[in-house]
Amino acid sequence: MAGQKIIKYSLEHFRKDGISEEAFLKWFQEYHLPYGVPLMKKHGVVKYAVHTRVPPLCDAFQDIIEKIRPGWEVSKADLVLEYWMPDLSCLNSLIEDPDWNGKAVKGQEDWLDMSRSTIHIGYETTYLEDGNVVNL
Repeated sequence: MAGQKIIKYSLEHFRKDGISEEAFLKWFQEYHLPYGVPLMKKHGVVKYAVHTRVPPLCDAFQDIIEKIRPGWEVSKADLVLEYWMPDLSCLNSLIEDPDWNGKAVKGQEDWLDMSRSTIHIGYETTYLEDGNVVNL
């Protein structure tokens, strides 16, 4: 993939009201990931990472950021899912796979407040990697 632009698709998810953080993460790690990750690989996703919110860290950083950038807010999303793929056909074929809806995301409406989810999509360009300046 060297030299080829890779699409990065990020999805912020919030857990439903009344669902504990512990139960939510258990569902995600023990149910979603074992079904979802092999399907992502099958459909050409080249990298998948999960950013998990840590409330004490977020609260501490909110106090810092408020002093230097008043009005900025640390996201309250519980998870940020990040997918890297060569083109959108990977994502399209993934979400159309019967096993995606039948297994990987089955029952997600019981865990996620989908009305609050947000999507970011575009190309990622790295400028600092492993301590080295790149792409400048």
